[in-house]
Amino acid sequence: MTKKLYTFVLEFGGGTYIAQVSAESPVAALPDWLFGLRDDELAKWGTTRSELNSVIESDHPVPVGGCLGVWCLTGSVKKGLVLINMIATDGSS
Repeated sequence: MTKKLYTFVLEFGGGTYIAQVSAESPVAALPDWLFGLRDDELAKWGTTRSELNSVIESDHPVPVGGCLGVWCLTGSVKKGLVLINMIATDGSS
């Protein structure tokens, strides 16, 4: 299977955080994205890798209606709502 580039847009704690990873599927991209986050970023955001992992493990990416190659998942952690949008990205600029 060919890897695709996925753009992650995390809405959390009043901020928007964007990152990209390459993976074979949206589900496979999630742990790569999570473990690519830096500890200092997580601390600044007021969450932990463990908290975000619990969100990922408790929900599956849901296709966003009317959009091709866009998924969403949500959950909550101690500091509040976590909204993760994933977009299959072409990668060309």
